[in-house]
Amino acid sequence: MSLLSGLLDHMPPTIAGADKPTAMNRTTDRPRLVSVERPVYLPPRTYTTAAHATPEWRNARDRYLAHILVCRSCYAPTSRQCQAGADLRALYDGTPMEAHL
Repeated sequence: MSLLSGLLDHMPPTIAGADKPTAMNRTTDRPRLVSVERPVYLPPRTYTTAAHATPEWRNARDRYLAHILVCRSCYAPTSRQCQAGADLRALYDGTPMEAHL
């Protein structure tokens, strides 16, 4: 007889899984999920990303971001910019991202 068995003698035996809800109760608590067949959506063309953007757009973006990161007067989340930042932002917004063929 070990010390542990002596301590547990006064406790009633437990039944495995007695405190867990049954499968029937769990399914009534949650809505049932149903599989739905949906058509596959294919975009009409590839996405335009910075990797595929025009060099002019990337240059305008890089100049604007380089200014914003060091200028203490500019604060991008509230669109507050100094005059140089506003000019760079206007150039960035006006430069087309993709070349129109």
